[in-house]
Amino acid sequence: MNALIKKALLVLLVLTICGVSIFPPDQRIRLGKDLRGGVTLLYDVQLEPGEDPGQVIPRMIDVLRERVDPNGLFEISIVRQGRDRLEITMPLPGAEARRLRSVYETELGRLAERSISEAQIDQLVRITDPQERSARLARLARDNAELRALLSELVETYDRQSASAAELDEMRQDGRTGEPEYNTLRRRVIDARVAYRTARSAVLDAVPTPGEVEEALNRSDRPLRLEGRDRRTMVELDSPRQRAIDRLKERYPEAAEQIERVVIAWDTYNQNRQALDDPSDLIRLLRASGVLTFRITVDPTSEEISQQLIRDLRERLREEGPQRARTNDMRWFRINRIEGWLNSIEDYEFLQQDPAGLFERRGYVVEEFDGEYWMLAWDRAGYRLIPDADESGRWSVAAAFATTDQIGRPAIGFRMDPGGARALGNLTGANTGRQMAILLDDEIYTAPTLRARITVNGIIEGSFTRSDIDYVVRVMSAGSLQARLSPSPISQMTVGPELGRDNLIAGRNAGVIALIAVAIFMVLYYLKAGLVAVVALTCNAILILGALSLNKAALTLPGIAGIILTFGMAVDANVIIYERIREELRAGLDLKAAVRRGYQKALSAIVDGNVTNLIVCIVLVLPGVATQEVKGFAITLGIGVIATMFSALVITRLIFQLLVDHMGMKTLKMAPTIFPVIERTLEPSIPWMRLRWVFAGISAIFVSLGIAMIAIQGSEMLDTEFVGGTQVELRFKESPDNGERIQLGRPEFQERINALIERVRTDGDPTNEELVRLETASIIALNPGTDGTGRVIASRYQVKTTIENEVLLVEELTRAFEDLLDIQPSMTFSGIEDQRFNIRPITTTDDVLQEFSPDRDVAGYAGIEAPEFRGGVAILLENITPAPTLENLRTALDQVRQTDPAFRDTLIRSRMIHVLEGSEDAVTAALVLVRDPRIAYGANPAAWQAELAQTEWDLVTTALGRQSTLTQVEKFSASVAETFRSRAIAAVLISFLLISIYIWVRFGSVRYSLAALTCLVHDVLIIIGMIAVAEILYESPVTQGLAQSLGIQPFKINLNLVAALLTIIGYSLNDSIIIMDRIRENRGKLPYASAKVVNLSINQTISRTVITSGTTLMAVLILFLYGGEGVRAFSYALLIGVVFGTYSSIAVAGPLVWSRKLDRSLQREAALAASGRAPAPQSPQD
Repeated sequence: MNALIKKALLVLLVLTICGVSIFPPDQRIRLGKDLRGGVTLLYDVQLEPGEDPGQVIPRMIDVLRERVDPNGLFEISIVRQGRDRLEITMPLPGAEARRLRSVYETELGRLAERSISEAQIDQLVRITDPQERSARLARLARDNAELRALLSELVETYDRQSASAAELDEMRQDGRTGEPEYNTLRRRVIDARVAYRTARSAVLDAVPTPGEVEEALNRSDRPLRLEGRDRRTMVELDSPRQRAIDRLKERYPEAAEQIERVVIAWDTYNQNRQALDDPSDLIRLLRASGVLTFRITVDPTSEEISQQLIRDLRERLREEGPQRARTNDMRWFRINRIEGWLNSIEDYEFLQQDPAGLFERRGYVVEEFDGEYWMLAWDRAGYRLIPDADESGRWSVAAAFATTDQIGRPAIGFRMDPGGARALGNLTGANTGRQMAILLDDEIYTAPTLRARITVNGIIEGSFTRSDIDYVVRVMSAGSLQARLSPSPISQMTVGPELGRDNLIAGRNAGVIALIAVAIFMVLYYLKAGLVAVVALTCNAILILGALSLNKAALTLPGIAGIILTFGMAVDANVIIYERIREELRAGLDLKAAVRRGYQKALSAIVDGNVTNLIVCIVLVLPGVATQEVKGFAITLGIGVIATMFSALVITRLIFQLLVDHMGMKTLKMAPTIFPVIERTLEPSIPWMRLRWVFAGISAIFVSLGIAMIAIQGSEMLDTEFVGGTQVELRFKESPDNGERIQLGRPEFQERINALIERVRTDGDPTNEELVRLETASIIALNPGTDGTGRVIASRYQVKTTIENEVLLVEELTRAFEDLLDIQPSMTFSGIEDQRFNIRPITTTDDVLQEFSPDRDVAGYAGIEAPEFRGGVAILLENITPAPTLENLRTALDQVRQTDPAFRDTLIRSRMIHVLEGSEDAVTAALVLVRDPRIAYGANPAAWQAELAQTEWDLVTTALGRQSTLTQVEKFSASVAETFRSRAIAAVLISFLLISIYIWVRFGSVRYSLAALTCLVHDVLIIIGMIAVAEILYESPVTQGLAQSLGIQPFKINLNLVAALLTIIGYSLNDSIIIMDRIRENRGKLPYASAKVVNLSINQTISRTVITSGTTLMAVLILFLYGGEGVRAFSYALLIGVVFGTYSSIAVAGPLVWSRKLDRSLQREAALAASGRAPAPQSPQD
């Protein structure tokens, strides 16, 4: 009784934990991007000259995958695009998280409405009509009296500047530059420009920007605890986040209420979201390179450096920033968290008053810049340890882990490899007594004084939260990147579900119907025991979904494949148990004994079948064996296998104990016991061994067919994930009725693609036959919305296909969507034939436009300050015809950067477009500013001209001089082909080896191992062959109609089908082991299985085989017929796999276990036949 209570409490506890974790399901169960859609981030990879993208980028993808999704549970895909770009996609969060995010963005948008952009200022000051200008000023100021006054002062100073500049220009044209009034007027123009810039800055600083608020929200919200003045008590100060928010409210009192609403909306969203629910989480993980370095810091009292040089570097940092304030052997590095350097309330107050003085007392050179603190450290051999430096040799971090420092605070430990230990020992040994900074991605985390030589192990101290430590350990453990990603994504967009909403609904409904049908069958066939099985299946579902929720895993179509297999195995486990119980009841045992004996005899078959699947799962999650996508499937399947064993062997056993031992149940009727005809039908006496050569012929035909079809189709069977292809993005034009972009539903978009395919089939033109492959193209809605009926619509669509002829593809897609595409005509501008008058270096931080004087008349334009572009290039575009919108001008330039290989290296450059004349809706004059951090005019004017100025000029003239549909075309590489093939072979070989060893040990003969593996190879070859047959049938004019009527399509092998194949491997393996387990039982202690034993074993398990395969086949058939096109390929593979998996377990595995050479019964029969005597009756063990 006590054991029963303990077992019941254990079951209740596990079910409660898992049940609570999945409610509410729409918030706790994460769906993958194939089911819910996702967010796509496009990054540029910053390669160094001479680096081979083919070697660097695959390694980079491996490191990023290991960092952001080491177990493949978050379903994050990383795909190489073109030469040096990465497309990274993560699933969208749940509906509630999206709603709360939308509320936050709405409140942030209301704050943005208060801000004023530079473009709005330019438009305001250029208005000449007093009434129109006054009305525009009032709209910008709203109810903010202070802002109104600043705007009024702004337009007045602009008018004074313009009048003075016009007067000065008139004197210049009249040749009166030598008169005294000219110099007086010139000084007045300069003063007016200074006054205008001051007024302009005052307006821009008068209202908060969303970026300022977001920066404050992203700061640490942990209160700062410092030692009090009495040295005995701790003083708690507001967190850095709260202090930043309070400063914003104090600086912008008019917006304080709206800032608070933004904060509340963010906190609500942040509390209800899960890990990686927000793209900013992923961006943060991607931003780091994971490079650990060590540098000796500069001592302000050292004689190695003069005090004057330190003062100069401080001044240059304050004026020019850390990138320019450096020498050949010294650099500034940002301090990661300044609060980690404060010990007491006095330190805090000292920091507010004199940060340089605070750190100088400690032996550091620290200066503040733009609200952050920077420390000066050495950048020369003997004073640093950095990767790939000649003086350091090759080294790396072997491991990173969470630990504590000497006073028990959370810290980060690291261990160096042998090369790193040697190099670190050399650095620390030569600099004992100095202070050494430990940096991660060039940010200083700590800078302790070296007391002794350090080699292998070290600790990074600081003010860390648990999430901080997890982040740093994760980044360091994944390894450092050989190249850097661009600081932020080139583009970020929301993508709709890959399967489409209609397919998702159809698939969900079909899945529900299938499960209900299986449950009804189990109840009708096994009656009370069937109800117990349904309860067990429900518990199994709770356990699986609970485990996924607790692991924050994303549920994808491959994950669903794993769940389907576990459900099939769960049904199978119950069927095995019930059939065993029925056999014991028929042998005369009472119900209690029959249940006990049934579970005992079923145990080995259930354990063996599930353990072999667990072996596959374990192999797939081993480091370096499988890709993250397959690893996620393996974890889901592993969870399901464990849940299945728990529900079948613990939960159902517990229920039967309660029913039989404590509730008095004496009988257990089933359909075969009520209707004997069923029992007779499911226990035949078929001589399977006599039919072995018939089965061998059938298998040979199908295996040969499979191999032939695979050879014929070859790479044509592979989808874009394995062979790469072409990606086209279509963006629709604005409607003339309402000015908004035209939106199309996915079914309507698909209809146009189908019409294109049909036209290609019938036009008889062999040059465009390749376009037929659009049938298997992936169509994804970008930034989708919904109409009034809840239907998904979008103005941008992405088409991914294996078609390689991108010119043909774009021509035909443009033709199919010509009435919807935004076709932009070519543009011209003044001086397009001669760059001398249109391009200038940016050498000033006051007014970029003055770079063009006196060659160009810029008096009518407002002054433009751009200190962040100093050293870059300015391109003046005047009289742009026809006038584009600012968005289309920016898109035209960016499109050339992204798609033209000649300009791909320009993606990392900072760029900005200022409207000088016209408006954002019709730009007639603009100033394009570009800066490349690698090329500065002052450092190398010749390189600036050749590599920056000329390239940007060519880019502008190329972008504006051609007609554009704003259709983006990109070649992309296979997402898994570069790593999957070799890893797949390794995974298969290791799995087969371990399964062989396990079966050999469990069954005592290598024949059993070979039989099981032969079945696996047999089934996989046939399934792949039938996938190839499906494509051939669909593409052949003779059989196309039949194929379409049967729902057969030109299926391609993608990761979903790989998951289906893995599912079938597990199913087939389980099926074979069930039969082989009965053979082992029936042979007894004999070392071999006779033909009669094999026949008897197959006949005894035929009822289990028919019921399990029948229920699984019923569920998969419903999914195939009614699940929609999104899951048809997946269910097709499962359908074929279940049929042939069942066939091979009977017709292949059984006969292969038998050996004519070892079968003594045949020898006795032959001897008796020779002597003329009749053989005596034999038991199965004979």
